[in-house]
Amino acid sequence: MKLTGISLSPYFERALITLDMKGALDRVELALPPGSFGSPELRAANPTGKIPYLTLDDGTFIPEGQVIVEYFNDTFGGPSLMPANALDAARAKLLCRTIDLYVGPQTSVLARTITRRVRDEAAIKAALEEGLPLGLNLVESHITGERFAVGDAFSIGDAALIPHMFHFLVFLKDFDVDVFTSRPKLAAWWEKQRESDTVKRSHGRMATSLEFLRSRLAKTKAQ
Repeated sequence: MKLTGISLSPYFERALITLDMKGALDRVELALPPGSFGSPELRAANPTGKIPYLTLDDGTFIPEGQVIVEYFNDTFGGPSLMPANALDAARAKLLCRTIDLYVGPQTSVLARTITRRVRDEAAIKAALEEGLPLGLNLVESHITGERFAVGDAFSIGDAALIPHMFHFLVFLKDFDVDVFTSRPKLAAWWEKQRESDTVKRSHGRMATSLEFLRSRLAKTKAQ
């Protein structure tokens, strides 16, 4: 099977974290997308023009990062990233859903100012003053674990949140945003996770991906 995307995408990276936790990183081929976000080339491969997407050996096509995460969790052995307790499972899914609906779209607006040199001042203002604070407050309300985001073990909630921490740390510093102020549960979770091998590997992949995109952008501008 082949997973298409790039690690700077938190949706692609959560799938890699899942494979990492399952000990299955070497069992899935990784591929760069055929074009940039929303490009005709990418839309030809995935009608939404987005990443990631998964192509199985028989040609079956699976889009959407969280769906891919759950497919990997069900397909590969190793520890399950879905809590066994029904309530904790619902909470983990809710955290992922909240990140996808209320956090990701806001950080994407800010990330584009660096990765694509696209700066929409009205959208940035709305993200910083309204969208992102709402999303982060919702995330804070859905963190119920102590060491982990939900329950007492690493879950899909942690896999979804870790890549966004890279975006917070790298992209939000240019906008003087502190995501931890008035969010003690998020701060406590990050304090326990930040030095983990899982986070180090994930953020290392994302940093390499960011440098790749910056280099490609510089080459494009030079032409």
